[in-house]
Amino acid sequence: LLAAAIGTWVGGFDVLYACQDVAFDRGHGLRSVPARYGVPAALGISRAMHVAAVLCLLGLAWVTPLPAFYLVGVGIVALLLAYEQSLVRADDLSQVKRAFDLNGYVGILYLVVLAAAIYVE
Repeated sequence: LLAAAIGTWVGGFDVLYACQDVAFDRGHGLRSVPARYGVPAALGISRAMHVAAVLCLLGLAWVTPLPAFYLVGVGIVALLLAYEQSLVRADDLSQVKRAFDLNGYVGILYLVVLAAAIYVE
């Protein structure tokens, strides 16, 4: 579950980040998600991947004895991912850098929460 969570989280952001390169990708025959399906669909795929990531993180709490504050941390991660998604729109990709920076904080936050949860348990 942890590998699936990390894979869908990173993949979701990669799709979001690739939206800014759609013209280059199409011009060079690259088949990125945005180049193949268009930016609006790519953003939807990115959102779905981030939802899947959060569900996997929640699933980890279901199959592993983790303290309650782990769920609080996952809730904060979910809110940050939702905010990250709200920054980037199909008609305005100017906030991709902000989303990129925020994504780094998501990783640090989750690392701290998970490490503390494992230590406490």
